[in-house]
Amino acid sequence: MKGLFNLVIALSIITPVTVFFGYIIMDEGDQFTAEHYMVTALSTVPFVFALLVKFLMSGADKQ
Repeated sequence: MKGLFNLVIALSIITPVTVFFGYIIMDEGDQFTAEHYMVTALSTVPFVFALLVKFLMSGADKQ
């Protein structure tokens, strides 16, 4: 279970970075808009949920 959480956290860290650079490539380096920042920020939500679940499940493995 610990390996699964580490995998999910690693993938959810990569997602915002990929989205951010994807927007740079798609817009060919143009100025950022509010949508760029919003989508990049929203793509961090899986990371927050993964950390929350890991925190809540941390005591379950010990019992």
